[in-house]
Amino acid sequence: MSSATPPFTDLAGDFESLGATPENVDRLARELARTFGVRPDEVGLMRVVQQQLVFFHPEKLQNVGSIPLNHRHSIAVRSVLSKKPELLNNFATTRHASVFESVDLRRDAAPGDDFQARTIQKLMSAPVIGRDGVLGVIQVCRKGATPADAGRDFTPAELRSLATIAEGLAKCFQ
Repeated sequence: MSSATPPFTDLAGDFESLGATPENVDRLARELARTFGVRPDEVGLMRVVQQQLVFFHPEKLQNVGSIPLNHRHSIAVRSVLSKKPELLNNFATTRHASVFESVDLRRDAAPGDDFQARTIQKLMSAPVIGRDGVLGVIQVCRKGATPADAGRDFTPAELRSLATIAEGLAKCFQ
């Protein structure tokens, strides 16, 4: 793993010794959010479990359901099958599985804050690959009512950074 990602090296070590505790998962999501300038609820962490993708962050999505690896319109599944990272700054216009977007992930919403106005507009998705194949997917998104409201586009350099981080996090997805 590159020397540019020491916080992730430390986190991977904690996962190896302590496991995927809620605290470790939260720390990983917060560090990814900080790295890419998004909110923690804009980070998705999924594991491959019995031919399905299962969320382990955000916590609220753990009980919503899973994504079968034969789902044709899932970007996360596409990341698993292609084993390649992907950048979609026009995500809202692409056909995708949207059931998970209907879950309000905010911990503390301000009065009058419109949850429905916060849809995924921009997305980076990277597979987490271990010795035995793809173990999971990391997705980082930007939400808003419109692409402009969601903020700046992700860059190819950020996608490369996410792919590098994902390479070093395989032990977190086992």
